[in-house]
Amino acid sequence: MTKILTAQQMAWLDQETTKQQCISSFQLMERAAGALLSALDNQYVLSKQHFVILCGKGNNGGDGLVLAQYLQQRQVKVAVYLLESDTYSEDNIEAQKRNPISLIHKFGFDEQLAIPANAIIIDCLFGYGLNRRLDATWNAIVQQINDSGCKVIAVDIPSGMLADRPTPKEAPVVFAHEVLTFQSPKLALLMPENQKFFNDFTVLDIALSKEAMDAVDSSYVFVKKEDIKTFYKKRKKFDHKGTFGHSLIIGGSYGKIGAVQLALKAALRSGCGLLSTYVPGCGYSILQTAVPEAMVMTDVEDRLITTFPETNKFQAVGVGIGMGKDEKTRAVFRDFITSGCSVPLVLDADALNMLALEPDLLAKVPQNSILTPHPKELSRIIGEWNDDWHKIEKTRQLAGQYKLCVLIKGANSVIVLPDGQVCFNSSGNVGMATGGSGDVLTGILAALYGQGYSAKETLMLGVYVHGRAADIAAQQIGTHSLLPSDIIQFLAPAFVELENE
Repeated sequence: MTKILTAQQMAWLDQETTKQQCISSFQLMERAAGALLSALDNQYVLSKQHFVILCGKGNNGGDGLVLAQYLQQRQVKVAVYLLESDTYSEDNIEAQKRNPISLIHKFGFDEQLAIPANAIIIDCLFGYGLNRRLDATWNAIVQQINDSGCKVIAVDIPSGMLADRPTPKEAPVVFAHEVLTFQSPKLALLMPENQKFFNDFTVLDIALSKEAMDAVDSSYVFVKKEDIKTFYKKRKKFDHKGTFGHSLIIGGSYGKIGAVQLALKAALRSGCGLLSTYVPGCGYSILQTAVPEAMVMTDVEDRLITTFPETNKFQAVGVGIGMGKDEKTRAVFRDFITSGCSVPLVLDADALNMLALEPDLLAKVPQNSILTPHPKELSRIIGEWNDDWHKIEKTRQLAGQYKLCVLIKGANSVIVLPDGQVCFNSSGNVGMATGGSGDVLTGILAALYGQGYSAKETLMLGVYVHGRAADIAAQQIGTHSLLPSDIIQFLAPAFVELENE
């Protein structure tokens, strides 16, 4: 898994790379600028573009200066603005020497930049090393960039954004359409509160030392397909339905049987060997008709759940979707949790809301169970937070105290494990932000947990394929019209990608 490093760790990694690979820091800068050039070349017809590169006085500005040199060598139209300073970094000075004097225009804080309307702005003012908010002297320059109407590409991180902690609301920050960041995502790029500063980011590999990266201790990681492939279980010729577990989904109430239907269909598409469900009586005909592959058990009550079935024969149990919080349901849920259930649970929706109403039950939830709250459900359990960093820290405390695995659903959904490790998912899109997507995920997780994956593997694989299926669906139908049932439909090609590779 790709480690997510602090600014201090990234600086150390750069230094170790130059030592171990016997290169100068300027040669590493040239490598970074080459990666930028390749990324731009893959995205644009360079000869038809006009680039305006804004460079600061440090090494991020040096990256921009070297990039300008490479673009000019390709006969691409490029203009360079360099911040006037008496304290340029050594590599920045070297980069200035490599550029024609006529190419570089030095600017001050009160200057009006001449940015053509059709230009692409490359923001190289500040990188990940910025350790304090920009002061008001930067307001005019940042505002000119943000008001330019041009596409803005930030190098490493949008200038003004802090990499490792919240950026003050009043701080001037460049608004980027895209971020090209080196080697590892920066933590700030994964925090929802920073979404206003950029649309998306791409990680560029600049071949930093693998040995040094392995030596860095980080509890934050970024999960990609390559990581999933290391533990994904390909099926063998003599496997049978008993090999792939028997999962149970408990949920539903009058008017909310659809949530269970989504979960069941997703579980089946996720490969469970056997699948059962326990619902109120009103769900029997619906589910027997809509999901004939699942076995249906019903409560004595028609409209809500008032008893729980015996669960010890199942390998995993998903609880809560569409279940409601009626007093009778709350009572039987309380009895179920306090009775000493030994089967791993996937708790979602109203199961989480009932835990929030009776927080003493958290201590009774089986260890290594999976909780999948969206932000509002999470706030009911852990209380309010000041910012996204605080949210993750409070969730880590919860996961560690009760030995639970907590998934914070959202863009780059966050997996928080009992040992304190935090995993950010790399798949998914905004089309998933609709009621029912979470029900689909519950079904996926219950199926995978029942197949013998660990809790960590279940979450990594389940969250990834959930998002990947939505990404494949979005390629055909876009994000605006994406439905949870579309995610189920495209689970098969998401798994096929893993199978084929």
